[in-house]
Amino acid sequence: MKALSGIRILDLSRLLPGPYCSMVLADFGAEVIKVEEPKTGDYSRTFPPFKSGFGYWHLQLNRNKKSIAIDLKSEIGRKAFLKMVRKSDVVLESYRPGVLKRLGIDYETASRLNPKIVYCSITGYGKKGPLVHQPDHDIGYLGLTGVLSMSGEKNGMPAIPGVLMADMNAALMAGMSILMAVRYAEKSGSGQEIDISLYNTALTLMPGAASLYFGSGFVAERGNNWLTGAYANYNIYKTKDDLYLAVGCLEKKFWTNLCVAIQREDLINAIDDEKGHEHVKAGLTAIFKTRTQKEWTELLGGKDTCVEPVLTFDEALAAEQTTANDMVLDIQDEDIGEYKQMGFAMKLSETPGRINKRAPRLGEDTEVVLREIGFSNEEISKLQEK
Repeated sequence: MKALSGIRILDLSRLLPGPYCSMVLADFGAEVIKVEEPKTGDYSRTFPPFKSGFGYWHLQLNRNKKSIAIDLKSEIGRKAFLKMVRKSDVVLESYRPGVLKRLGIDYETASRLNPKIVYCSITGYGKKGPLVHQPDHDIGYLGLTGVLSMSGEKNGMPAIPGVLMADMNAALMAGMSILMAVRYAEKSGSGQEIDISLYNTALTLMPGAASLYFGSGFVAERGNNWLTGAYANYNIYKTKDDLYLAVGCLEKKFWTNLCVAIQREDLINAIDDEKGHEHVKAGLTAIFKTRTQKEWTELLGGKDTCVEPVLTFDEALAAEQTTANDMVLDIQDEDIGEYKQMGFAMKLSETPGRINKRAPRLGEDTEVVLREIGFSNEEISKLQEK
């Protein structure tokens, strides 16, 4: 038995946050039915590179799912969806607020048919406020919430993070919320509506900045606090070969270990005075330029300094630690051959994540799913004509 066996999710979402959320739930046993538009489906199906006609983005984010293609703007499409709602636990969607109400498949409609239904909406700005209908992407949410103002070098331009921070964290927030709401529905018999916004999610990613501001009025920006480059012992330094080291020895014991390893015991107490950090940074900048990244990694390895090389993504995937944690999986599929997938970040001893099914072709499971909910062959044929 899998951890989430018996939970059925109707996934109306596209692109990244929703599909990533439902992928994680599907990896641990939830039945995820991806409800897609006929002919086009999820836009991410067209993202290169491709393997035997499948986009790798689609292969990664939609593994372990089923796909049905129905037109939710048609009467028979709505009928099919609402019939599935009666036999499902969760609806996950990422439309702009109001769209599903106009289609007649919103939470209020769904809850009348199934009082236990959990209806999770992932939106840009939530369901109220002046920006509720405004379109945006990750960089916009990070810009408006102050995250970008803390990224980059002091007195320089804000830097674009290499990870879609609002998207990815909203996906995980949605997953946790869904499981909480499903548990409540099982105990109480009542479902509920969940509102996950990328804007709100981004705001909550900065508890340190919030603590500083609420406690003292200090506004965290790039280069003016320990998280954004003000401290010598939490910073990035260039090596002799123009590569980089990430220094994260915040605790005094780790900082002491580093100072001993580089034979600069005179710097051990220098970080106790915040005014001295610029001097220490200048010293470390000069020191780290005397050896290559590899030389520093070998010299500091095993000495508890919290200093690590800044690797590229391909180097990270090839790392021994990545292999030890089974974080790159080799998949064999009879239709598309061999391909790779990222492994499971969550390691459960009794109910581990598994890849049981490759990402589906558009509408691959339409007939099977509709028959399961009682659609006749005539109704299925009529629906597929749309």
